[in-house]
Amino acid sequence: MIPMHEADLQTRWESLLRDLFNEALHNLAVEWPDTQSVEVSYRDLERWDLDFAQSLLVQPDLHLEASKQAVKQVLVDEGHGAMDPFIRIVHLPSDQTRAISHLRAEDLGQMLSIDAVTTKISGVRPRIYIATFRCSACGHLSTVHQPNEQELIQPMLCDPIDGGCDRKARETRFSLVERDSSLINTQFIELQELPEQMRGGIQPERILCIAEQDLCGQLNPGDRVKANGVLFIRSQRKGGKDTPVFDIFLRIHSLERQNVPLEEIVITEEEVREIKDLARRKDIYDLLTRSIAPSIYGMPEVKKSLMLQLFGGVSRKNDDGTRSRGDIHILLMGDPGVAKSQLLSYMAQLSPRGRFTSGMSASAAGLTAAA
Repeated sequence: MIPMHEADLQTRWESLLRDLFNEALHNLAVEWPDTQSVEVSYRDLERWDLDFAQSLLVQPDLHLEASKQAVKQVLVDEGHGAMDPFIRIVHLPSDQTRAISHLRAEDLGQMLSIDAVTTKISGVRPRIYIATFRCSACGHLSTVHQPNEQELIQPMLCDPIDGGCDRKARETRFSLVERDSSLINTQFIELQELPEQMRGGIQPERILCIAEQDLCGQLNPGDRVKANGVLFIRSQRKGGKDTPVFDIFLRIHSLERQNVPLEEIVITEEEVREIKDLARRKDIYDLLTRSIAPSIYGMPEVKKSLMLQLFGGVSRKNDDGTRSRGDIHILLMGDPGVAKSQLLSYMAQLSPRGRFTSGMSASAAGLTAAA
């Protein structure tokens, strides 16, 4: 496969977008700024040009920048005005999927997918990616690209070529001009390996991810997700100095949620009528109990307790100021081989954010998914 250059890539992306995604771009323009990106399936890229698609996996940074410039140019050419949208690549091939514990040095810089569960999320914060500084000596404005989130990089020189006074950083002071700087929304997300990916007795590994712009605020703790993005590294610091050992991070490029969030579950009017009819039945408790793991015979008390745990109640504030929660916890004990794990696994599949874990792979923080 011959490496592609950024100028060639932008031209190719413009051709691709015009060939396959005219309608999607029109919808983006109509819905802007509520919609800020267009999803492009890797399968469509493969069908359009296999070499082009494969180069995306090994040169993702070049492709992502070229696609960003291409979509802006196509929208301008179509008369939609100045916008700054994104192309989100989804449905990466299965051989690009990695477990967090299997990430290695050779994966760095590639476009990869990680199947995981969300354990922690930060708040959404603005981050400067192009900072504007004013020289205190002459008032000249300088811009500096900010490549990471850990430090604010200041100018080394008030550049005379750009009209500055040629003073070095130690000879003047540079102050940040926020209103002239370019900011993006940023969120930090911690992902953890799925329980079914773990071998017995092994602690699940985690990875810190960075989401930007319209990807912020998309996930909640407990959500299962396929995160597509590019791996990068940062040196571990010890005693205020960088070390030759690095931590791995994922810069998220697109998200494919594996479970439907509760707020997005749509109930039709017919389903509402059916639910109300069921609620009026006198045998509703027995009906729901019998519907749980019907292939497991008997155990009505156990099934009923698990059924009740699925339904959230109403929290109440008592007269003395204390609060009674509307949710309950179930402690299920029994002899080996009486289908406890089978029942709990069944319940985890019923609950939109249910998680099933066991043994030493469970930790307090891992189960509570603290935000």
